[in-house]
Amino acid sequence: MINDNSERYGSITRFFHWVMAVLVLQQFFKFADRINEGEHWLGDTFGPWHVSIGAVILILAVVRLLWALKQKPQRPINPGFDGVIAKIAHRLMYFSMLIMPFLGALYIHGKGYPVKVFGYELIGQPADEVPWALALGEWHSPFAFLLIFLVIAHIAGALYHHFIQKDTVLKRMIG
Repeated sequence: MINDNSERYGSITRFFHWVMAVLVLQQFFKFADRINEGEHWLGDTFGPWHVSIGAVILILAVVRLLWALKQKPQRPINPGFDGVIAKIAHRLMYFSMLIMPFLGALYIHGKGYPVKVFGYELIGQPADEVPWALALGEWHSPFAFLLIFLVIAHIAGALYHHFIQKDTVLKRMIG
């Protein structure tokens, strides 16, 4: 089943969810740069891919959002207070995934570096630091912390529904 229905999410929605989940979790390894002044194998291994994977997440988030809007009439509904909380959390996650790549690019550019995605220069190196870009780009990190919180809450909510509520919320996305 490709499309969503009132019982469960379709294969395309699940594909987007799980691919993006892996990519977003991989992005969190960038926090390893804060360990041992950036000299940590996690940061060394995953750090160089951070900007490129962020660009992929941005593209997938846009496509996923368009797909979700197309599927909205037949998607499963979470009634009650849990559903309201889930809707707010999902919107904040989408917003974070959409805004963070731009904030990250502003931060890099503001620091005086070119913005490269998979080796291709998207924004050239400025002659000097760009204070306004750096000031806006500083918001990348707070949004990263927000996204981590939301991901943890998302996982906790799914486990709560599965083990405590014993409903089908988690099963809708697993298959």
